[in-house]
Amino acid sequence: MDIGNWTIERAFHVEFMVDHDNREGVAYVLGPDEKTPTPIKAADGGLLLTLTEPALQLTLAARPLPGETAEACSCFVGSHESLGPVREFAGTISGLVDGTPYAGDFAEEAHDHEEK
Repeated sequence: MDIGNWTIERAFHVEFMVDHDNREGVAYVLGPDEKTPTPIKAADGGLLLTLTEPALQLTLAARPLPGETAEACSCFVGSHESLGPVREFAGTISGLVDGTPYAGDFAEEAHDHEEK
């Protein structure tokens, strides 16, 4: 689920995915090319996930990818039972990165999973 770019300068691009089996939400921070993992220094080591339905606020903690550290990473993960059911999620991911607040809204759209 693509939540778009956090800044007009396109400094970061964030993608949000849900692992329903593990009841986890995962946010990947990517560079302007929307492909390259881009480590950030998030305040308190995490990002905030706010869902509209079900109403939920969840901290996404740093889960460093290989070569990254908890202080500067591109992957953030949080777990909650509400992430188990398969549904279209909508909400906001926000965080304070190097002293600058960022936020991006997202809305997952239903899509066809059939092979063609």
